[in-house]
Amino acid sequence: MKCLIADDEPLILKDTHRTARAVLGEDTEFFLAENSDEVMKIIEEQLSSSGEGINVVFLDIEMPYISGLEVAKRIQRISPKTNIIFVTGYGKYALDVLELYVSGFIMKPVNKESMTKALDNLRIPVPKLTVKCFGHFEVLYGDKPISFKRSQCKEVLAYLIDKRGMLCSEEELRLLLWSEEEDTEKKRRYIRNIISDIRLALKQYGANDVINNNNKAYYSINKDKLSCDLYDYLDGKIKISKEAAETYMEQYQWAVLS
Repeated sequence: MKCLIADDEPLILKDTHRTARAVLGEDTEFFLAENSDEVMKIIEEQLSSSGEGINVVFLDIEMPYISGLEVAKRIQRISPKTNIIFVTGYGKYALDVLELYVSGFIMKPVNKESMTKALDNLRIPVPKLTVKCFGHFEVLYGDKPISFKRSQCKEVLAYLIDKRGMLCSEEELRLLLWSEEEDTEKKRRYIRNIISDIRLALKQYGANDVINNNNKAYYSINKDKLSCDLYDYLDGKIKISKEAAETYMEQYQWAVLS
């Protein structure tokens, strides 16, 4: 998730940022702006670089030169999937805010309760990173499959998810990909490159630190960083039919649900 916070008062900007980090967590990518030019520059740069853009903007209404209301109109024109939550110390703007159909209106000083309530009622739902293990294994952002640089990245990630947080050595991952072939430094280096590629691919979707690196040559999945149907099933949050369970990671011969 990408969040932009805009306020022309540095102390308020800092306080709002601190509150947002406490509510949204460290996996959220934050951008800070002190004026309307900085706001639009960040919005445009993120649209250009990722195509997705900023998910949520906390926008001060009384910005210098150009009001937050006008900035909001500009954001809506070029990035219609961006949620805008106005932050202000004056209730007189409530009617103007309603006419823009934004996602929220928070009075200063911002606190966790008011911010959480606004984020729980976003007009445009923020896509989430999810892992689908039943059927064809897939990693999705919203409803779009995520692409990886190397073909083996997906299988290594599936294997680590299947291990449910247990440590896996580089040797184990090498055997996964090349069976009984000789262990070489080239193959060990390739495993490290695969892990690096997985991390880079998921980081841009807000899934930081998905893979733990323990004792240098050992890896494990960080279950708390993923929304996964396997983990939901094991925790009793969802039910899976016998037929569906038999399709567990169906493209991988090694995958057996136990």
